[in-house]
Amino acid sequence: MDEGYGTDPNLVTPDAPWPGGLNDQQKKLVAVLGDIILPGTDEYPAPSAVGIVKFFDEWLGAPYRTQQKDKVTIVTGLAMVDQASQQQFGLDFVDLDGSQQRVVVDQIASTTAADRSFFVRFRSLLLNGYYTTDIGFKAIGYIGNVPLHEFPGVPPETQRIIDDELRKLGL
Repeated sequence: MDEGYGTDPNLVTPDAPWPGGLNDQQKKLVAVLGDIILPGTDEYPAPSAVGIVKFFDEWLGAPYRTQQKDKVTIVTGLAMVDQASQQQFGLDFVDLDGSQQRVVVDQIASTTAADRSFFVRFRSLLLNGYYTTDIGFKAIGYIGNVPLHEFPGVPPETQRIIDDELRKLGL
């Protein structure tokens, strides 16, 4: 008898079926670094307050090729952040004050940095994770898949562009 692929996922209270990809120190660093890159406001909380650490932990723990590649990039980059902090200030990144942390982040994010792949990927995951939360949806004005009482149709300017392109294609 074929076992199949497993049970359907629980979308009400989702939980990853694999262990996380980060240790406690890395989780702390993700929280602090995420909040520096995308600081909270009075209206929208910082990433650490909406579960970004759990997002990173689950993403980097996933057994898929893309996530495993990301794990190498992110874990190596987090170690680089702590190494830079130690070299400059003699402390781990999470133990630095805010101005010292920003100095380290500015250096890593600099266009002159030898390897920006960590920062670029970290920032991408951070933004993707944050803006797919309920708070993130609200921040960008996304209302989701909602029923419309009527469909307003394609705006006239857009329709002209479509018609022009179809004519060019001979359709």
